[in-house]
Amino acid sequence: MNKKSLLLILGASLVAGISLALPSPSALATTSRGGGGVSLYRLYNSNSGEHFYTENLYEAKSLHNAGWNYEGIESKQPTSGAPVYRLYNPNAGLHFYTTNSYEKANLVAHGWRYEAIAFYSGGNVPLYRAYNPNSGQHNYTTSSSEEQSLTRAGWSNEGIAFQAAALGNPNDNTISRVPVWHPNHLYQTDPRWSNIQIGDATLGPEGCGPTSIAMILNGFGANYTPVTIAQTAHQIGDYNNPNYPGDGIDGKTILSTLSYYGMTSTHITTQSQLVSQLAAGKPVIYGMEYLYVYPSISHFVVLYGYNASTTTVFDPLGKITGAQSVSRLWSHPTQLSDDLDAGFPAWSVLPK
Repeated sequence: MNKKSLLLILGASLVAGISLALPSPSALATTSRGGGGVSLYRLYNSNSGEHFYTENLYEAKSLHNAGWNYEGIESKQPTSGAPVYRLYNPNAGLHFYTTNSYEKANLVAHGWRYEAIAFYSGGNVPLYRAYNPNSGQHNYTTSSSEEQSLTRAGWSNEGIAFQAAALGNPNDNTISRVPVWHPNHLYQTDPRWSNIQIGDATLGPEGCGPTSIAMILNGFGANYTPVTIAQTAHQIGDYNNPNYPGDGIDGKTILSTLSYYGMTSTHITTQSQLVSQLAAGKPVIYGMEYLYVYPSISHFVVLYGYNASTTTVFDPLGKITGAQSVSRLWSHPTQLSDDLDAGFPAWSVLPK
């Protein structure tokens, strides 16, 4: 590695990031062999943007359970060869992999923590390395097309980092492939946008729909404000449309806005289906009677998770945020006709 590249890596220690709590790397011998070598599992954190690589299936499953997305088997690595050292930057929440002992020593001297020999390099299949100078992230891949795509997007192509014994399987389903939603909370009454008018009303009283959609999208790694979502919903649908009965959002506009942002929606029509979707870790956008007792006032919220007959409500107004009975929620859907123009107002949402 040249001096410039090393300085870029060291500079990553100044990048603000999420400190990642990982399982202990001391037992990296729990690996999956076969098909030409040891499986190198690849995971992705949609919040921090980091890709992570490990031969330890337990570690991979633990990260998935903690909210990382599983991306399959990157490659098959040999059981011996040049050791690939794994280092961690506790300030920026970044991992780095290298076979270069000099590079390893320099990073440790600058505050990085040496964790373990992650895997071994050897064979005829190259793993390419790319560097993002904006985030400090590195990406490792056997796919030359992925490397080229990142380079076109502004990453630095750093050439071949390692060798693999064989290609992996990006479609492997050893670990669940359902994208992980990360809980987050936004409020339509946030002073940063509550008084912004979109169409014929402001977000404070009529922003539950756009705010719920923003929470859905941001939980999958995006970074939108309710303002942006409201503007889109107004342009492509009937959000706060003065020529449409009622203010706020309707069911069809919720679906068209989610689709516009690359989401697919599954219509939920029974309570048992709602439970199964929540238990599978899928966020649900739900239109209900406001505070259970005002049938003439509707309110969209986000539901997530299932435990002992309850789910967690992420309420854009903060009135019923927290654990709520699924049965009670289900028995109090919105009564307004525009909310029901796409059927019963409950949809689980995943990226397409």
